[in-house]
Order: sequence, then C-alpha cells, then structure tokens
Amino acid sequence: MDKGTRRTAIFMVMPLVFVFLLLTIFPFIYMIVISFMHYNLAEWKAPYFVGLENYVKAFRDEGVHSTLEFTFLLVLLALPIEIILGGFIALFIQNLVGEKVVRSSLLLPMMIPAVVVGVIWKMLFNYEYGPVNYLLSLFGVNKIAWFGDPFFARIAVVIMDVWQWTPFIFLVLYAGLQTVPTDLIEAAKVDGGNRWVIFKYIEFPFLRPLFWILIILRLIDILRMFDIVYMTSFGGPGYATHTLSFYIYKVGISFGWDVGYASALSILLLILVTILTNILIRTMRLWEYLEL
Repeated sequence: MDKGTRRTAIFMVMPLVFVFLLLTIFPFIYMIVISFMHYNLAEWKAPYFVGLENYVKAFRDEGVHSTLEFTFLLVLLALPIEIILGGFIALFIQNLVGEKVVRSSLLLPMMIPAVVVGVIWKMLFNYEYGPVNYLLSLFGVNKIAWFGDPFFARIAVVIMDVWQWTPFIFLVLYAGLQTVPTDLIEAAKVDGGNRWVIFKYIEFPFLRPLFWILIILRLIDILRMFDIVYMTSFGGPGYATHTLSFYIYKVGISFGWDVGYASALSILLLILVTILTNILIRTMRLWEYLEL
C-alpha cells in the first residue's frame, strides 16, 4: 500500500474513529471524573471534588448490600436452573418426533423483547385475575401477592429470568451437540453404554467450553439486569428485587438525581464484572490444564 492510498484510508476511517470516541470513550472518561465529585442535579449546584467519598458511601450503603444479595441469589439460583434445564432439553430433544417444531417453539421466549416479557409476566402474576394464582387456587393454595411480598417477588424474578434465558442455553448446547462425532456415540452404544455414560464421557467433554462461556455470558447479563425488574416489581417491595443496574438507575435518574454517586456505582459494577469474569476464565484454564 503506497503512502497516498494509506493516507486516503486513514482519512476515510477517521470520522468513524471520531464517532466511536465521542459516543464511548469520552463519556466513559467523563463518568470516571464525575465519580470523584459531588454532583446532584436536584441541588442546582456546580459539581465539586470529594475524592473517594462516593466510593466509601457505596460500601456503607444498605441499598447496595441488599442489591448485591439479590444479584448473587440470581447467580446461585437462576443460573444453575437455566444451565441444567437448557442442557436437559438439548439432550433429549434430539431425534424427537416434531423436533423442528419443538425447537422453534422453545426459542420464542428468547426472541421476545425483555420489556414485553415483563408486561406478560406482570399480568400472569396479577393478584386478582392472574392465571398463576388461578392455577394455584385449583390446588387449594391461597392467592399470592407476587410483587407485594419480598420472598415471592424474588421468586417471581427468578422464574421470569429462567423462562426467558433457558432457550438461549438450550440453543447453544444443542448446537454444540451437533459437533459431537456420531461414530463415537455409535461405538459407545455398541459397547453397551447407556445415556448417562455417553453424556459423561463423550458429549460433556465437547460441551465443557460452552458451559464456561454460557456461565460467563449469563453472569454478566444478570449483573446488568434491568428491563424485567423495571417492568414488573420496580425493584420492590423495598430493595427486595433491586439489581445493580436498577439501583444505579434509581440513584442517578429516577429518584436520587445523584449523578456522582451513580457514576461511582457504575465504575464499581464494571470492576465487579471484570473481576468475576477473570476469575471464571482463570478457573476454566486451570481446569483444562489439570486435565491435560
């Protein structure tokens, strides 16, 4: 490539680079700067430097503690259910009569926007006329205020998350199963291997990297969950169903207007995601190393 062509290419790329910097890098740097300042839009005052005060406040904030508790509940409860359920469906849907129809139907929840999912489930969990309470009443269970009780509100969010994201787990694992050599499976069947033996010694080794990738992706998605909570419980009752992203929204936009504190929480969320992701990646590599 001669100098003229290179100069022309750079000239044509520069507008895109400028737009990228304008929309991503500069706002991110601005957020970092604001996180060290007291900047509340409701006070009509110019922002001023407060150092690490916003970060110290985050570690003492009971709202943050409750939010982290619920977030890790989702990670420890919803994520394993999604992995197990998605894997189970992916394994047993193969060679099923009407497999294509069933597969397409299972993907519908994943294709519905999260806002629409929230509206649908809010109607399903409605205290007075919701189908969920009606079905429970057939078994003699009293009506449940799903979004009025902290325990049931959290269970409702877990159910909604599992319903929406299990199809994603299924899709990835189903695609992974198609890469398993059929001759290995046939050989195992000839040798008398049952379904569990085939999965444990043949299919699972092929799927293991996908499991790690799914765990990382879903962990990141749970940490930034916002839509469903906003459309159903609105984080309530109290802080029961606050996620980190929703709490940042309430602090910085909805109620608090404390942009400085919300910026600090956003930075901490980014750090948390980075740390957890790196831990999972290192664990995955260590696991692979020990098996070599």
